Amino acid sequence: MNGMNGLRQAWLVAVREMRERARSRAFLASLVMIVAVVAAMIVLPAVLLGRDRSVDVGLSGATPAGLPATIEVQASAVGTTARLHTYATRAEGEDAVRHGTVDVLVVDGRTLEWPRSVDQRVEAVVSGAIQVVAIRDRAAAEGISPRQLGDLVAPVPLTNVELSSVAGRTSGDQTATLVMTGLLVVIISSYGGLVLTGVVEEKTSRVVEVLLARIPPRSLLAGKVMGIGLLGLAQVAVTAVAALAAVTAVGSLDVPAIRGTVIAWLVVWFVLGYALYATLFGALGALASRPEDAQSAVAPMSALMVASYLAAFAMVAQPDSVAARAISFFPSTAPLAMPGRIAMGSPAWWEPLLALAITVASIAALVRLGGRLYAAAILHGGPALSLRAAWHAAKESQPAHPRPIRRNTVNPAETTRYRVTVTILMLVGVVLGVGVGAATSDVIVGVIAGAGFIALTVQAFKLWTGHGGATVTRT
Repeated sequence: MNGMNGLRQAWLVAVREMRERARSRAFLASLVMIVAVVAAMIVLPAVLLGRDRSVDVGLSGATPAGLPATIEVQASAVGTTARLHTYATRAEGEDAVRHGTVDVLVVDGRTLEWPRSVDQRVEAVVSGAIQVVAIRDRAAAEGISPRQLGDLVAPVPLTNVELSSVAGRTSGDQTATLVMTGLLVVIISSYGGLVLTGVVEEKTSRVVEVLLARIPPRSLLAGKVMGIGLLGLAQVAVTAVAALAAVTAVGSLDVPAIRGTVIAWLVVWFVLGYALYATLFGALGALASRPEDAQSAVAPMSALMVASYLAAFAMVAQPDSVAARAISFFPSTAPLAMPGRIAMGSPAWWEPLLALAITVASIAALVRLGGRLYAAAILHGGPALSLRAAWHAAKESQPAHPRPIRRNTVNPAETTRYRVTVTILMLVGVVLGVGVGAATSDVIVGVIAGAGFIALTVQAFKLWTGHGGATVTRT
């Protein structure tokens, strides 16, 4: 019964979040802007590139018979309209070039004169036409009929096959996978950031004190994550519909085909990835008492998301490797790595299901743990609270309504230990980077591995200690 009450309370909070944010001008403005930008990115290139491009060609001197008509045919073959201008003298033609009346002047069918620099596109059309006319004239001089000449120079049909890094998948599949992975990171981090902002705003305005009088902290956190997530999913759906409408209207845009099962799994992993990171963002956001402290509080999670994205991005080209399989089961990387493996047709049928079960179990555990941290930290005022202080407070028996936590003065011994530990972590990162670089024979990979380790561990340690170790007591 308590579980049902908790779900009902979380749903009430979720409805409140959706109603409040959907009515805000900022949300509506962002939705309109995103839809407009996506539609413009699809429509404008197609409209601009799809316009009837034309070229003005001037002719002077002894023009070979058939050259004007051949220039028009060659231009039409590449989607360009050729407008021809004939000049009685070379001087008149050159004057037209200087004044921009024509793009190129053909003198005696052999010399091309340009305004300042050569236009490679126009040169290909005009020079191709000159070569065709010259070959035709030479063939006629040798007694070769136009039909025989056509048979001799008829192009051989070619078939282009673009191979991806994985057998059985096209380069379009690989491109779609890379785009999907990037979009997942952007969407999850964006709406996870909304959860963070909402937690800090309610804590700063003291609204959370009113809410906690009626709703348990865990239900409040879960409802906030759920409401913003549903609103984000609706915004993504509206944007996707607008993009599909723009693609349909343009018609000429080449969009890689994505299988329906891949799209379905993409939605599933978006929901799971968002729930995972948004819960962490919400719990860690409660450590901050001011908006200025929010980003530093979630810095380890931001570093973890970036590292997870880089790992998933690097494994797209080798989805069957041991490393790719490992990160597709690890909770923080699974939402980014598994959709790519599914799109590339790599995993066995049971692998997505196992990764799904592991991630769901991790989210359930994080909701419980995050709820305890949220309860311990949400009423804390003053300087940003360390994760260690919130953790110790969460392990204590919690009263019905959590009391704020007071930070004492900084202990010099704790500061010294903090500095020593950070130095050790940096040295370990350097050693790790050198080892990875030597093992992979790639300096860049080694630098990324070492720098990523240092950034993630140092930020996590800063969050845990509160930048130098402060002791905490209950008030």
